[in-house]
Amino acid sequence: MTGAPIKLTQADAADVADLYNRCSDYFLLQDGAAPTLDDARELFSDVPPEKSAHNQAVLGWKGPGGLYAIAAILRDYPRDGTWYLGFMIVDAAQRGRGVGRSIYSTVESWAAARGATEIRLAVLEANEAAERFWRSLGFIEYRRVGPDTFKMRSHRRIELSRRLSGATVEGSNK
Repeated sequence: MTGAPIKLTQADAADVADLYNRCSDYFLLQDGAAPTLDDARELFSDVPPEKSAHNQAVLGWKGPGGLYAIAAILRDYPRDGTWYLGFMIVDAAQRGRGVGRSIYSTVESWAAARGATEIRLAVLEANEAAERFWRSLGFIEYRRVGPDTFKMRSHRRIELSRRLSGATVEGSNK
């Protein structure tokens, strides 16, 4: 079902909010609350203070039922060549069918074609299924951080990395 992504913009926030609602299990885990339209709008502007929203690409995949996956990736963060996958979510109805693997493969190829040599991301310690998914794709842990507060919940995060060139990850002891 996966194909070429489209670049999403703030104008797509309602479609993103619709997908978020179909993925409310994640938001209930992370935030302790259902997702809102403001959460969808925030996707397009939530970047570290030293970066700007134009450093981030929000990619989306649409099918007959609308938007079924999104990935937000920040280029050259925290350093040149390292791209940070800040968020990736797949419609709950599509999970377990290889869609997430296909989406990630597309994101990795897209980023590599634009200069990425490493992809980093963070997963909530409480999200064991996500941690297994990312590790199955070859991501390795380089540190744990937090706890950080997400609306009504606090979580520690596991930061993971994958070198696209096959080199070892700097600072990794795992």
